[in-house]
Amino acid sequence: MSRFEQFVTWLSRLLDQIAGWSLVAMMSLTVADVILRSFRRPILGTYEIVGLMGAIVIALAMPHTTLQRGHVAVEIVVSSLSPTAQTIITLITRILSIILFALIAWECFHYGLDLKAAGEVSMTLRLPFYPILYGIAFAAAAVCLVILSRILQRGREGSD
Repeated sequence: MSRFEQFVTWLSRLLDQIAGWSLVAMMSLTVADVILRSFRRPILGTYEIVGLMGAIVIALAMPHTTLQRGHVAVEIVVSSLSPTAQTIITLITRILSIILFALIAWECFHYGLDLKAAGEVSMTLRLPFYPILYGIAFAAAAVCLVILSRILQRGREGSD
């Protein structure tokens, strides 16, 4: 495993751990809010916090899910093709995926800049939105690195 692949694996696992702990925090906050509501003491802004953390959980879990090949893949047509055609289609798909996630990262980063400049915040707690967009952009860039790592790995090994 190359140093680049080791870095990508480490980064993906780190982001996945952050996503996991964020999910635990979301669950804990929700449980605490439900319990406190029975005493007529709800936690202010729970809905906002859970919504923002949900975006972080989903985004930060993407690189590790991609690394583990955890996404749904439909291979009925591709599996019936020759190994060379399968390799070409896989390469084209991965390149298009890198382009897609690079565009997502770019647009989220620039949208975050716009939200920061406009001073956009959540309604109840007045939390800024732009850090969430930066996190999504970073996670999308990490997905690009994972896919690039897969391309380079396949080039060295000659198989997937």
